[in-house]
Amino acid sequence: MKKIVIFGECMVELVSANETQLTKSFAGDTYNTAVYLKRSAPQVAVSYLTAIGDDFLSNELLFAMGNEQISTEQVYRSSKRNLGLYMVRTDQHGERTFAYWRANSAATQTINAMTKAPEDIDFFYFSGISVAILDEPQRLKLFELLATLRNKGCKVVFDPNYRPLLWSSRDEARFWMNKSYQLADIAFPGGDDHLALYEHVNTDEVLAHLAPFEIDEVVMKNGAVGVHIVNSDGHFIVPVQQVANVVDTTAAGDAFNGGYLAARLSGKSVTDAASYGAIVAGTVIQHPGAIIPADTLHKAVAPL
Repeated sequence: MKKIVIFGECMVELVSANETQLTKSFAGDTYNTAVYLKRSAPQVAVSYLTAIGDDFLSNELLFAMGNEQISTEQVYRSSKRNLGLYMVRTDQHGERTFAYWRANSAATQTINAMTKAPEDIDFFYFSGISVAILDEPQRLKLFELLATLRNKGCKVVFDPNYRPLLWSSRDEARFWMNKSYQLADIAFPGGDDHLALYEHVNTDEVLAHLAPFEIDEVVMKNGAVGVHIVNSDGHFIVPVQQVANVVDTTAAGDAFNGGYLAARLSGKSVTDAASYGAIVAGTVIQHPGAIIPADTLHKAVAPL
């Protein structure tokens, strides 16, 4: 059984149902990936590394993780901090606007709270958001952990997932993103992220920036344009089927990553994995919220 630890923050998600009502669930970029990976490949052992509070919402999150069969062995408790929270509103085109309350969340202290480092794992997944929410001493500890894991044969997976508001400056974000790329064996750069962070305007510029890092597997997501994959076997372009009824693009990239990794950890080729990830993402964006009902997903795409 393949084992993966996914690090980041899961928050309370409030979605506008109408002008006066909200629906509540739990989501966050890496948590969304963990859920879609586990749903797509039940045979993979998925563990989530984070810190949560000691409140009723944190308890509900633990139950939700249990229902998704995600291991909580690496979930740590804080008696002084609670879960972060965000609200999302979507327009008629499915594009979303967010408001966040997360600056003092328990997850921002995850590395400090961690009492036992992950061991005997095949993959470790994190994102630019995972790094951004930490203070600098914790970031340094995280990168020490990543180097140790790699030396033991663990593959490091990174998605930049750039959120400007989480960084003091674009230069700071570039510095830590590049350090993350240096340790990555698999990377999921996004066209929008690289445009906003590095001012890269096309695929060639993104891939040229990543080339010196010698990443084994680069999977560049570029929305409806398609997926570019570069590895030792060459450069592959996988088209993405257009989705006519886009309801909510929240978690589109997270769902793709989860589906892609599920396929790769199940022995699929990079092109088959990209096609599978695209179907997972295409299904998710046709429904509201970051995490759609499991039966809704499985009606559209069968687990591997």
